[in-house]
Amino acid sequence: MTTVTKIRIGGKMFILDPDEDVDALERSIASTAANGSGFVRFATAGHVKVSALVTPHLPVRISVIEHSGDEPFEPADDVDSPLDADAHFDG
Repeated sequence: MTTVTKIRIGGKMFILDPDEDVDALERSIASTAANGSGFVRFATAGHVKVSALVTPHLPVRISVIEHSGDEPFEPADDVDSPLDADAHFDG
């Protein structure tokens, strides 16, 4: 069984690096939003580092998907590439 974790910040979706500490990321996001705003950092699959501005009014959702190894995992069409030059966080 493989676990795939996705994070959506505002309207942008990313697949987290499997080594990313999801509990620590959740605490960081909650603390940052509670203190007004700030950047949270995480790594995506492919080891791309992302810094995202989090505010109390910006929706953030983390989804954990259990995937059996029987068929290949195909990310949803709404997953954004962190390498997309036009990508921005605009809530």
